[in-house]
Amino acid sequence: MNETHGWSISQLCRIAEVSRDGYYKWISRKPSQRQKEQDELYKVILELARKHHWTLGYLAMTTQLKFEGRLSFSAGLKRVINCMRKHGLKANIRRKQHNRIQRQEEYVNGNLLHEQFNRESKNEVWVTDTTEVVYGEHTLHKARVHVILDLHGRYALSYNISDTETSEAVVETFNRTFKVEPDAHPMVHTDRGSAYCSGMFNDYLTGKNCRHSMSHPGHPWENSPMERWWNDFKLI
Repeated sequence: MNETHGWSISQLCRIAEVSRDGYYKWISRKPSQRQKEQDELYKVILELARKHHWTLGYLAMTTQLKFEGRLSFSAGLKRVINCMRKHGLKANIRRKQHNRIQRQEEYVNGNLLHEQFNRESKNEVWVTDTTEVVYGEHTLHKARVHVILDLHGRYALSYNISDTETSEAVVETFNRTFKVEPDAHPMVHTDRGSAYCSGMFNDYLTGKNCRHSMSHPGHPWENSPMERWWNDFKLI
């Protein structure tokens, strides 16, 4: 007779109000396909979180999983959120402080790129974005870094550093790029930040015969090459 700390299996089953057959089926059961996928998802998420120094939030993690293709199944944003919340995983970064004053977006264009990131020729599509960096040892300072990538080769064409994110700073970044590529007329893909929605910037692109494509709000994977570039940049 099997015993556990002086108690027989039959006695324990009666106390728990379960049958012996049910108990033995429970201890011999195999994990379901769903559970195997959840275990695999958690393992890969944990590895990526450590690799990127806990800087990946829900959206960035979903984008990174899709980019690396390490899962044997497809995991969407909702599934990633549930897994990370269940295991207490979250990005160790400060949230952006948004200006609560409602701003007027003068130009809002659709996503013309449609995640077609593989390009055979240079200057077909440029993607761009800006991010905040903090520097200094005793006294911390903040700055905005603006970068433009060519999807052909995924390399940086130019950069600019400014105190804040402004239309002027974005235009200056493009001016530097057109000095290197004066005959280029690429599609330009951005998010819907205020500088990219400004009339100044859109008039500038029109003057350069460039089409402007925009990611949808809350869809960072629509500009995933730029997101991956920032991830690598911040690890340096």
